[in-house]
Parts: sequence; C-alpha cells; structure tokens
Amino acid sequence: MLVLGLLNLRDAAAALLQDGRILAAAEEERFVRIKHVTALPLRAIRSCLEEAGVGLEDVDAIAVPWKYWVIGRRAALALGSMVRSPQLCRVKAQRSAERLSREWAEQVLLASKLKAAFGRCRATPVFLDHHLCHAASTFLVSPFERAAIMVVDGASEAHTSMLGLGEGQQIAVLKRTDLPHSLGQFYAALTAYLGFTPDQDEYIVMGLAAYGEPRYAETLRRQILALEPEGAFRLNTRLLDFHLARVGLFVPELLRLLGPNRKQDEEIAQRHRDIAASAQLVLEETLLHLARYLKQATGADNLCLAGGVAFNCVANSRLRQEAGFRQVYVQPAAGDAGAALGSALWLSSRRGALREREAMRSAYLGPQFSEANCRQAAERTGLSVQALSEDVLCDRVAEELAHGRLVFWFQGRMEWGPRALGNRSLLADPRREDMRELINSKVKLRQPFRPFAPSVLEERAADYFELTESSPFMLFTHKARPSAKGVIPAVIHVDGTARVQTVDREANPRYRKLIEAFERRTGVPVLLNTSFNVNEPIVCTPDEAVNCFLRTEVDWLVLGNLLVKRDA
Repeated sequence: MLVLGLLNLRDAAAALLQDGRILAAAEEERFVRIKHVTALPLRAIRSCLEEAGVGLEDVDAIAVPWKYWVIGRRAALALGSMVRSPQLCRVKAQRSAERLSREWAEQVLLASKLKAAFGRCRATPVFLDHHLCHAASTFLVSPFERAAIMVVDGASEAHTSMLGLGEGQQIAVLKRTDLPHSLGQFYAALTAYLGFTPDQDEYIVMGLAAYGEPRYAETLRRQILALEPEGAFRLNTRLLDFHLARVGLFVPELLRLLGPNRKQDEEIAQRHRDIAASAQLVLEETLLHLARYLKQATGADNLCLAGGVAFNCVANSRLRQEAGFRQVYVQPAAGDAGAALGSALWLSSRRGALREREAMRSAYLGPQFSEANCRQAAERTGLSVQALSEDVLCDRVAEELAHGRLVFWFQGRMEWGPRALGNRSLLADPRREDMRELINSKVKLRQPFRPFAPSVLEERAADYFELTESSPFMLFTHKARPSAKGVIPAVIHVDGTARVQTVDREANPRYRKLIEAFERRTGVPVLLNTSFNVNEPIVCTPDEAVNCFLRTEVDWLVLGNLLVKRDA
C-alpha cells in the first residue's frame, strides 16, 4: 500500500510510504528556495514519487495532517478579541482571512488540484488530527514499543500541546492544552520582541540565551506563563499576544515590565541577552512540568517528542536528564514538515498497512543526483573538476580541512529536516578557535554568537562530550569535557555545550570515512559541520550547490566523487 502524506501549511512537505516503510520525504522549501514556505508541496510530491519510481495514480491513499473544518475554538477566540481589543481583532481577522482563502480553501479543493498538477489521482485525501499526526511522526518511527508522547507547538486546529501514550501501533490521547495557552506562541512572541522573525528565528534566541542571565525569569513566571496542577499551564495573552507580536505590536504594560522591544537592526544589548535567557529557562521549566506529569500518568520508561518546540535542543537535553525517562527520542523533522510524514504513518497504521514498525536511524530521505548531473553543473560554469576514488577523495579533503580550508560537501540523498547531517554540509577544522568567526563573517553572513555543531565518530563521542547515547540528528546538546575545550573550541558554545551529531558505521559510510581520514591526520575524530547554504534554504541540487559555492569564499566543493576547485 502506497500512502502519500502532505502538508500545505507553513513548512510545506511531502512523504511517501509503502506498507509503512518510508521511501522518500522532502520539504517544499528546498525546491522553491523560500524558507518555511506555505504552499501546496507539488515539487516535494513530485520528488518523492520520482525517488520511488511511481506516479500519483499508483498512490492508494493521501493523508493530510489538518482538519480544516475544525475552527470552533479559533472562531470563539476571534470573537473574544473583538471585545478585548479592536487592534487585535483586526490582526486576527486579516490572518484568518488569509488562511481561509488560501490554505484551507486549497485543502477543500485538494483532490482537483492534485489531478490538475499530475494528470491522474485515484486516492481521496483523508484529513487527520494535527497533533495525532505529530505524535505518529515520532512514536511510530521510534525504537520503543511503549512510550510517553509529548507534542508541543504553536497550535493545531484547536490545541497547543498533547500528552499521550504509544503502545505498539496505538496512540492514546491523555491530555490536551487549549488555545490560546501555547508554549510555541510564548517563545515566538518573545522572539519577535527581541527583534527576530517569529516562527523562524527561535533557534537564534536559544543560542543567544547562553550569553545572558535569567534576570527576567521571575517576571515571566509571575506575569506571563504560570504552571498549574496536573501538567497544565496558563499564558497571559493580555500581556503577551502572539498575533500582535508577529506584526511588531506589544502592549504598554509588557514594555513597562521588560523595557522597549528591540528593533531588527538595533544592536543586541545585555538586556536582550537576559530576556532570551529568561524565556529559555521558563520554557524549559514548563516542558519539565508537562513531562513529569506525563511520566507519573503513564509510568513509561521512554519519551517521544514532536512539534516545533521539540527543535529546542537545549530543552530536549534537560528533559532527557531531569524528566525521569530512560531515553528520549525526536525524529529529525520534528516541526510541521514532520506532520506530513506523521499523517502517512498514522493513516497506514489505521488501515493496517503498517506491517512492521521501522525505527528511523538516518535522515537521508530526499532526492539524489547522478555523477553526470554533478559534472554538468560544475563544468557549465567553467570550474575545474577532478574525479577521485572514495578513499583518495576522503584523504585529500581531510588534508585540506586539516590545513584550515573550508569545504562544501554534497553527497547522496538530501537530509530530511532542517539539519545538515553530512550530505549537504559546509565542513571545517574544529580545532581552530577563529573558525566560527571566519565562517560567520565570510560565508554565513550572520550574527557572530551563532554556534556550530560537531560531527563525531559515534564510538569516540564520549571522549569529548558527556554523552552516553547516540545523537544522530543534532537534537540534543551535551556538555563538552574539560579536556575537549582546548582541542575543538570552534564547536563548543559559550555555555560549554555542543549540539552533537554522532556518526555511526551504517547511516552515512562516506561521511564517516572522511571523519576517519581527518582523525588519521590530526588525531581528532571531529569535524565542524554546518548547513550548505547562505541566507537561503539548504541546497538541494548540484546547480544550487555550484551557485552557492561561487557566491562565497569557500575553498573547495565536493560533488559526489568530484573534487571541484575554485578558479584562481
């Protein structure tokens, strides 16, 4: 049974399953080159079908992780905002009109739109509960037969979090949090307050938090986000409203408590760092509050996380250490793109097509390209291309990295999720203390405080980090050992932690071989790994890789077996 999952909301994506096995998954932003795009993911669908060698007419079922007709709670809140604030009412009305006319209307007409794009479509779309799809996206690909499930994001059709229990292929809902009490919207609103883009730059706030002190945490706890019994919490939207914040509006009382909001081009002051640290701490405390209740309610040994808030790797690490669970699992596309995968998994399970649950241990589910594609892309621009065997290639690249040179590394199938995990990566020597500043200023063109991640051989990770389990998707932070701080300073954040990617022997053999070659030259089994992009989505095709390479001062580009040198 072939099941296609798709999401046409923000972070549009598609995933294709056969009898519950993932054949392909990709985000639309990689094809249309617009970050976090809201669209019917026609390019992502086409890519998934091509990877599987099938057409849309072969698909037996189509799953969508959104019940577009469930708008009662949202309508009630919109009516309430009319009484509370005419300004808020206008903002909400405009946003609702946009969604009704574009996103939800598209779902109503989905079958006809797919037929128009692909010619034939025999499956009728099935619309599923958003948070249940999130839950399926993590539990049904986890290594656990039984686990507690925690979904936390901005909002679903009517809720903002879901606590549940997974057993076998079943998922039971234990508790939900109603709109407008949202942890995702709390953090997004403060992201906007700090001058960044909400629903996009929350990871910047998480990185900035390490430079501050949580001096405003008590104010946030007392005035804005309060914990209540049995895993509940309450957000004071009269003081901090996400819908106003996303258009840059904040009530005077909030500004009296925290000071004026930062403008986008304003210098980051210590107060802003402290507010970031406070928001991060209060978020972590609230997630721990939910997780501890869930542990008590289920008695489960393991925890599965999903929803956009599950991208907060600092909070994930506190949950792993302090919530009382033996293991915590997060799949690499925890946000809304992952719900597209979850909808296909959940529908497969409901129709008896999930024959055997398969744990997701790698994220390489996107499109791949031939050596001929790669060669044409490089030679089209007149670049010098040299084909090398795998061993020679890895030795040569390791030598260049050891001499402090930067390398764009393009291999195999594109990663699923927002992290570059060794197939669409920019690589560098982690031993150089100035490497982070060099990449941020010369390549990434972004804030100097932003950290970079280490890729480390799985069996050597504990030599450098306080880590006892694998971490293949960069979704947890780990403290660096004191002995490591002077050896790999470029990948250790100011708080002494790193967002580690462990590389095992099966998931990515070529990337592992490169790290091994670097270790033979330097004695260090670690590479600095960041995404292959510059203020755009991560590159997808060889042409995009070449174009990005030419816009930067990176020394080398590797396309499969091809070593590409910059024209002198």
